Amino acid sequence: MRKFLWLAIAVVVVVALWTAGWFWAVGEASRQVRLLAEADGESAPKLTCGTFDVSGFPFRFDAECLDATLVDRDVTATFAGLKASVLVYNPSHVIFSAKAPLAYADAFSGSKRRLDFGGMEGSLRLTAGDLMKGFGGEGWRIGRFSVVADDLTLTDTVASEIVEARAKHLEAHLIDDPQQHDQAAGTSGLMGYLAATALDLPGLQVAGADLTAETQLTGVPDDLRAFGDPDALRRWQAAGGTLTLTRLAGSQAVPDERFEITGELKLNGGGYPEGQINYTTKGVLERLAHFLPTVQLALLRGRPEEDGSFSNTLTITDGQVKLLAVPFAQLLPLF
Repeated sequence: MRKFLWLAIAVVVVVALWTAGWFWAVGEASRQVRLLAEADGESAPKLTCGTFDVSGFPFRFDAECLDATLVDRDVTATFAGLKASVLVYNPSHVIFSAKAPLAYADAFSGSKRRLDFGGMEGSLRLTAGDLMKGFGGEGWRIGRFSVVADDLTLTDTVASEIVEARAKHLEAHLIDDPQQHDQAAGTSGLMGYLAATALDLPGLQVAGADLTAETQLTGVPDDLRAFGDPDALRRWQAAGGTLTLTRLAGSQAVPDERFEITGELKLNGGGYPEGQINYTTKGVLERLAHFLPTVQLALLRGRPEEDGSFSNTLTITDGQVKLLAVPFAQLLPLF
């Protein structure tokens, strides 16, 4: 009987501590949201929620912010609703969703846009090279970040409503590359994937197109806190970081147009881009026939292939872009 009594007391204590911990975490989350709302929007971003609520007791935290406004200097973004869910016993994995519309306004450029969609959801999973250090907030990096959305419409709303882009389905993923993680150097690698189906770009007369992109980024910090460093690009260059475009491809059926681009870029010690870009096109560059002389268009298209497409290579040295050894453009340094 006494053992049962002690067991009952232990259960009550554990439940009480768990409940107190859950409500403490809810209060801390609410406090952080209030602090964001008190920011000035200049030195620090200001986020305000029309309503903010946390539910999910006892094993989840479901935080929802409705009618949100984010101000960061000249940029103002509004969100109909954002929701994030975290399991208490797995805090490094966040599942989130958004409600349409999302609106964006830039007071400096005067641009205004609205994004409507049927549904948008995603997830963020973090991983740490050293779990013990991770408990102290050190060494967390992206394990996987994914966003999936359907029935998207991007509209310019400056003067009137002008549809700039539509897509039936869009998904984007960032995945940690464990083979690129160098704990001693403090660097890691990311693989990226993007796909859009039934893509319409009315201003470019593109309809029903498909777009895919695969990239690889090496030499990035293995601690998320380092991404906000003002010298992040300089450190990426010093670490020998590279951006590899494994494949960027797009096509539409009517008219028959397609392109494919591959290449690799890095920065030299002066901050200038360097690398090589290979591209194959069919029907795409012909759109420039009304704007470029025949000789320049032929130089840009490159070598004809048997299937009616054209192939070419851009080389970039110390920021200077060349086509067939002919200087084509000069890029500015990035730091």
